[in-house]
Amino acid sequence: MRVITKEQQDAAGKYAMKGFAIGAAQWACVGVFATAAASVAFPGFKKTPIQNKFYIVMAMALGGGAHLSDRYMVQFERRGRANMLDETTRQRYNLIYGDEEERKKAQEALKQQATA
Repeated sequence: MRVITKEQQDAAGKYAMKGFAIGAAQWACVGVFATAAASVAFPGFKKTPIQNKFYIVMAMALGGGAHLSDRYMVQFERRGRANMLDETTRQRYNLIYGDEEERKKAQEALKQQATA
């Protein structure tokens, strides 16, 4: 498991909640449309109490919110890994092609790691 800071943890939580809100809104609209269409198309569904219809819409909204929240969290983790790889690549590039001061700093850091 990767060690993360409190700020990174908060940013990931906010991004996941954004995904939940968007997914819940999208799927709640789908649920309202589906229950309205079912009320028109099926006479038996028209007799269903409003509480049950609301439960159907609520279940779709919660399911859609959970699904999109998970997708947003995966995207956040992938973006974090990509940034970490980019930073490592930049450091390696500077080590090979950087100026003399950067090479000396890198060599000193390598010596310290080798002795530790």
